[in-house]
Amino acid sequence: MNMERHALSDKIRSAEKIVIKVGSARLSGPASEVNDFLFQLVSDIRYLRDLGKKVILVSSGAIARGRLLLNELPSSISAGDSLSEKQALAAMGQNRLVNLYDSFFSKVNLSIAQILFGVLDLESKEGYKNLKNTFTQLLKWGILPVVNENDSVATEEVKFGDNDMLSALVSLIVEADLLIILTGVDGFLKDGETVPFLKKIGKEDLDLAGGPSGPGTGGMFTKLKSAALLSEAGVPTAILNGNKMHVIREFLDHNSVGTLIAPSGNRIFSEEDVKEIIRKNKNGNGGNHL
Repeated sequence: MNMERHALSDKIRSAEKIVIKVGSARLSGPASEVNDFLFQLVSDIRYLRDLGKKVILVSSGAIARGRLLLNELPSSISAGDSLSEKQALAAMGQNRLVNLYDSFFSKVNLSIAQILFGVLDLESKEGYKNLKNTFTQLLKWGILPVVNENDSVATEEVKFGDNDMLSALVSLIVEADLLIILTGVDGFLKDGETVPFLKKIGKEDLDLAGGPSGPGTGGMFTKLKSAALLSEAGVPTAILNGNKMHVIREFLDHNSVGTLIAPSGNRIFSEEDVKEIIRKNKNGNGGNHL
C-alpha cells in the first residue's frame, strides 16, 4: 500500500462525521441491482453508526425514479429533457426515492429525514444558519439526513451544478471529516488502471477525467473537482465502486480500495466562503478551487 495513503488510515478510521454521496446510476437500474446496492449501503451505514459515526447521505435519483414511475403509468406519456419535464419528474420521483430509502433503512432500525434545498435557500444568512441547525439537530437525535437538491423548482441558471459538488458543500456546512463518493467504477482511472492515491489534483488529472456516462449530470471531473475543494479544507475524499460488496466498510477498515484524495491544507471555510463557491458553481460553470 502507498505509504502516504497508509498514513491517512488512522484519520479515516477516526472520522466522526461522514458524508456519503450516491449517484443516479446506482438507483435507476433493474430492481434487483438497485435492491442489492441498497442492502449493501444500509448495512454499511448501520456499521458506521454502530461505531459511533454520524452519517449524512447525499443522494441523486429523483428524476431517474420519476422516469421509472412515468413508464409504469397506463398511458403513452413520455418525458424528454426539457427543464419543465425534469422538474416534474423530480417532483414525482423524490417521494418514491425517500420511500425507497425508508423501506431499507427501517430494516436496520435507522430513521431518516429528507432535506431538500437549493442555491436560493442559502443566499440569506438565516437560510444558511437554519440549514446548518437542522443538520446539527438531526444528527444529535441519531436521525440520518438524506439530502438532495430541490430539482422540482431549481432552474438551469440556479443550480449547484451536480450532486458531487453538493456533497462537497454539505461536507463544508456540517464540518465533515470524510466524504465518500460511490460510483460505478473502481475509482479514478489512468491508462485503464485505478489510481489508488492522489496527493493533489492537477490539471492533467482533470483533463483525463470524463463527463457523465449515465443518467446523472456529473462525471469523474466533478468528483475530482469536489475532492480538490475539500482537500483545501483538510478533508479526505474517497471515490469507491458502489457495486462492490461492503465497499464502505472495506475502505474504512483497510483503506485499500478505490481512489483516495488526500487533504492538502487546513483552510477553514466560512459561511461567506461557501456562498462564494456556490455562486461560482451555479450550473457547474465556474470556480477553480485547485
